[in-house]
Formats: sequence, C-alpha cells, structure tokens
Amino acid sequence: MMNKLLPLILSLSAIAITPAIAKDKTSGDVDFYLGAKTGYIYTAFDELDPKVPATFLVGIQKSGFGLEFEGTFVDMDAGNKDAEYESYAIYAAYRTSGQYYAKLRAGYLEETLKTDTQKWEEDGFSGGIAFGIELGDAFTIEAGYTVIQADLKYFTIGGNVHF
Repeated sequence: MMNKLLPLILSLSAIAITPAIAKDKTSGDVDFYLGAKTGYIYTAFDELDPKVPATFLVGIQKSGFGLEFEGTFVDMDAGNKDAEYESYAIYAAYRTSGQYYAKLRAGYLEETLKTDTQKWEEDGFSGGIAFGIELGDAFTIEAGYTVIQADLKYFTIGGNVHF
C-alpha cells in the first residue's frame, strides 16, 4: 500500500510547491507586459450610459515597482446623442509578490468625451487597486477598480501577457 501512495504523495507535493519554486514577477528581473481588459464604468451622470469599454495597457516592472501606460475607449449614449469617451493614463504601480497578488496604481490621466457637436476634456489624478493571479510565467489575470475621476469609476477584468 505504501509503495502505491509514495509516488502519489510525491507527485502532489511537487505540484503544490511548484508555484513557490517558480520565480514570480517581482523577483528582480525586468518584466515587460501587454494587457487588455474590459468591465463596467459607473458614472454619476444620469444622462451618460456607457457601453462595453475596451482598455489596452503596456507595462514594465522590476522588483514589484513599475510603470503602466493605459488607454480606455468606450461609446456612450449621452441623452439623445452618441458620445465617444477615451482616456490615456500613466501610472506608477506597486505589486506584491507571489502567485496571488495585489497591485496599487496611482497616476495622471487625460480624458475626452465628444459628441458630434461638443467636446469636453479634463485631466487629473487617477488611482486604483487590482487583485491578480499568475498563470505560469507568461500570463496573469487581474480584477480591478480604478477611480478615473470622482464621478467615473471603472470595474475591470482582464489579462496580461508577460515577455
């Protein structure tokens, strides 16, 4: 009986400790990544009805500290008009170590909302938090919350490919 259990115990132990042995993204090596995410944008303006947003990002980090550049695009109904929203942000980020992690981001954001007849532009502070999981060396999945501005909040789910 023990001869049959020993290989099973060793196999399960190897699987269980593999994440602890693998170098995570905060090991000290430079980590470059590309990502995409979507989710739900909450707006405090009753006249704005956001559709499904698309966000793309480029990031680089070393030892848990990094920079991320992000662009978000979404069509909105603005009363009886169609509107296009876009924002561009650069964030300083800190990511905790481990297969399961948290990431804090803070930075500068420029945004534009335009209809056929009007255009609004604004800039300022943006920040957020994300929780993620590493799925091997090349892929992470994150769920996050970002305050775009006081009256726009962005709940996201997405993935990053690491190089």
